[in-house]
Amino acid sequence: MTLKHMPKPLQSGKHAARALVSGLLLATILLLLAPSSSYLAIEQPHVGFGAFLAERSDAYLVDNMEFDWVVWQLQWSLAEPSKGHYEWLGLDQLLANAQSEGLKVVLRVDSAPDWARSGPVGAPPNDMGDFGDFMSAVATRAAGEVAGYVIWNEPNLPINWGGSPSAAQYVQMLEAVYPRIKAADPDAAVVTAGMATTGGPGGGQCGLGSGLASGPLTAYTQELYAAGVVNDLDFICRIYLRGGKPYFDVLGSHPYGFAYEPQRDPGSVSGLAFRRVEQQRALMEIRNDGNTQIWAIEFGWILDPGSTCRQWGDWPTRTWQIVTEERQAEYLRDAYLYAWSRYPWMGVMSFFNMDFATVYWYHYCEPVRWYSVAYRQNHLDPGHSPIWYRESYHTLRGMARALAGGPKAFVSLGLRNRD
Repeated sequence: MTLKHMPKPLQSGKHAARALVSGLLLATILLLLAPSSSYLAIEQPHVGFGAFLAERSDAYLVDNMEFDWVVWQLQWSLAEPSKGHYEWLGLDQLLANAQSEGLKVVLRVDSAPDWARSGPVGAPPNDMGDFGDFMSAVATRAAGEVAGYVIWNEPNLPINWGGSPSAAQYVQMLEAVYPRIKAADPDAAVVTAGMATTGGPGGGQCGLGSGLASGPLTAYTQELYAAGVVNDLDFICRIYLRGGKPYFDVLGSHPYGFAYEPQRDPGSVSGLAFRRVEQQRALMEIRNDGNTQIWAIEFGWILDPGSTCRQWGDWPTRTWQIVTEERQAEYLRDAYLYAWSRYPWMGVMSFFNMDFATVYWYHYCEPVRWYSVAYRQNHLDPGHSPIWYRESYHTLRGMARALAGGPKAFVSLGLRNRD
């Protein structure tokens, strides 16, 4: 409140002084009651329609779908090849393309450089302070242009933690980066990594029952546990138990649907379903964190790569998850509709993925290519091989505008008979 808006002083000096004090007191109270500059300024959309992008120049594909959000991976190892030496070209191009298309940006930051870690590729840094320094530099560079930073990727997987996953160490990572990001850009959301969905009951230490994953463990879940993967619900629970709550603004999630429609009761498939996110939400509420949103940083359904790829890499563990193009389109659409109508706490939903089948740096059989809704016939020759679109692209196009009250001819409401 400026002085020109203060009450006019009365003729009496005594009354004038009293009025001035009262006005200043009122101004002070209003300032104290005003929203804090950080938390309440963070964007909290109800179902923000987004896509995970591989190639920064493909941002126009997201805009053409009339989606508003884009998630992109910023690899620390490429952006800071040596301590204090930054390479911002990729980030700057992504931000420029997103701004040109009117898209809001979420960055997932991971991949510690060689100089910062002694563990294998994927391991966290030896000194979390180095990561804090980097995140401070990123948030300073991109202040006002990045809506959220996702801290790391699926740290409940040994491959992403250089060995046995540790929620205690992950909380140390959050503690190192949160204040540095907030100092540089108070309005940017700090988002936890989405955990790899493991299936099976978990979260018991936080008092969570097993109702959403009460069936017997699947062979897939047993294989994950045998490989040292930590249950996603247990990992999230331990973040809270280790004091991580003050160091994130949004809980990240990866609620993949595996082989099942998004409406599937998770208890019938040991938790390997899109609605696993409901149990993650239950954990948050048990920990008195019900005012915090969940953002689905990745979710999707995988297509058949063909017989030549089904024995490549880890495909033998994934073939049971394969769906048809028609099912992929239906399930992605229905996931958005389900969250829109039933999850008031759901924020950004970024399907995985837009364009990983268009870029040259992934092997033809790489599974990430087979979630993609855009592709090239020859991804190794992008200059002469145009981008084509799967059914999912056309099904999702215009969906956000339609749900917001625009034309609704784009989609039949597939949930009508799916309750």
